[in-house]
Amino acid sequence: RHRHRHRHRHRHRQDMLLIALLSSISGVSVVWSEAGTAVGQPVSVLQTDSHRLLLIGRVVVGAEYRMEWARDQAVFSGMALMQSVGFLTEPVPRRVLALGLGSGTAPAFLRARGIATDVVEIEPKVIAAAEAHFLFGEHRAPGSTLCADAVAYMQNATGGAPASASLLYDAILSDLFDGDNPMGLLDADQLRALKAGWLQPETGVLALNIVAFRTGPHARLARAVAATLRSVFRHVVVYADHDPRAADGDSSLPGNLLFLASDTAVAKRLATPPDEGDPPESSFYLHAHFKGWAPPELAAAADGEEGDVLAAGSGGGGEPPAWLREAAAAVRAAVPEMQRDALPAEGWQVVERLVAERSGGTATAKEELR
Repeated sequence: RHRHRHRHRHRHRQDMLLIALLSSISGVSVVWSEAGTAVGQPVSVLQTDSHRLLLIGRVVVGAEYRMEWARDQAVFSGMALMQSVGFLTEPVPRRVLALGLGSGTAPAFLRARGIATDVVEIEPKVIAAAEAHFLFGEHRAPGSTLCADAVAYMQNATGGAPASASLLYDAILSDLFDGDNPMGLLDADQLRALKAGWLQPETGVLALNIVAFRTGPHARLARAVAATLRSVFRHVVVYADHDPRAADGDSSLPGNLLFLASDTAVAKRLATPPDEGDPPESSFYLHAHFKGWAPPELAAAADGEEGDVLAAGSGGGGEPPAWLREAAAAVRAAVPEMQRDALPAEGWQVVERLVAERSGGTATAKEELR
């Protein structure tokens, strides 16, 4: 059965394009929308002829192809990049903790590979949407799903003491971007506590996804995250969600950056699949090639040779420095342009109406645009 399924998928690989390159999007409809109870914004599921989106307010936090044969493939390149946790070896992960759910693309991918993946998600409506309207609902095990604030959970679940050895994780995947990066989790003290209390010693891997600039005046944030991780872990590597050498890249916008940190040489532990001639726009191509997409601009920071080490107060616990506030504001301002192609103009008009009508209230919606 497994081999037959693989051959079936392979026939369609040439059509498996990332959302940014879909040439036509039409027939937008609202599948589901309810006021969030934790985030203060509506949680909505919209769909086009080709794909389905999960949004918190105006921010796209998940997506899935509607075609049945394509549902288990990542739509956005950043999601495909986070699936790389499943390619770790020496050891192969048995237990992973995912902080943040979105539509569940990465957790579903890991669970489908037999990796017990526990999920912590702050917004119950996000969990409800992912389970009811996305493939995640078909992969509710192995692993559990907990509704809690991920940062508070990491700080408080063990009462400040390390978890027992049987509860330690082989990897932690943090995907908490919701228009802002999770600065409350990124200072050196928090990362040390996370490492000591939640990760397997030596081989444990922290996989941290943020949205940040690689170049320009606001690239200091990406360098600081790399430098801070390097102050806690012996090895840090950073991957972009596209080839940083590509001539057609837009360096004026931030992008997904995946930081992998461990006390072992984590880059050598990634057993990525081979290139089977897939198109460069596909998630299969990304899986085969992302190890060559380490941004050179961040290499020195990942080696601990430059960059600010974020201290307590750099995030939510105190007043962050001006440069950090400015970097966060620049990322926030870039989000609409980053996700513009996910919906046509009339789709974004519907999103605006949902935000206006459902922020702070409780409602459901189902409507068709023509």
